Amino acid sequence: MTFDNLLLSPNIILYFFGLIFAMICTQTKNRQKMMFFKFLGDYSNATYSILMGGLSGGLAGFIAGTGGLTQALTPDKHLSKTLWPRIIGASILSIMSIYFSYKAPADLLPIAAVVGCRFMELNRNPERIRLAYYLSGFLWILYFYLLGIYLLMATSTIMNIMFLIGLLRHRPKPPIDLI
Repeated sequence: MTFDNLLLSPNIILYFFGLIFAMICTQTKNRQKMMFFKFLGDYSNATYSILMGGLSGGLAGFIAGTGGLTQALTPDKHLSKTLWPRIIGASILSIMSIYFSYKAPADLLPIAAVVGCRFMELNRNPERIRLAYYLSGFLWILYFYLLGIYLLMATSTIMNIMFLIGLLRHRPKPPIDLI
């Protein structure tokens, strides 16, 4: 396969769409737009993961993307009302995806990342939620490394760096003692 054919292959084009949507998601300030781009990125990356042999990662990506779409379609004033349905739905879908896709212990990594982040949303503390997403990123990186899906491993690494930057930028500032 030549380099031109590689760059124009449907899988690579799908991967780049997922990467672009993920990058847009991290730079968008409006919650609903951010969640919509998260949905697009998750679905693109999940499809790429399945095509590359990562079925459980793809299913976990679809679960995460569906949660993002739910949040994108929910007005701010009703967002707290969708929290428990999203957590319960993600848990049920995760159990079903483990049932259908489990072949090795590595298949549990992306499901654990998705369910862990959903339950961390109960905390409602933005700093702890960012920390949960940052820590779950290591599960995704390990999963893609073990399966040899290196482009998604690179995307997960980039996203994890962006979560770390977000954690550092938005950490609470200690009070200044003027005395």
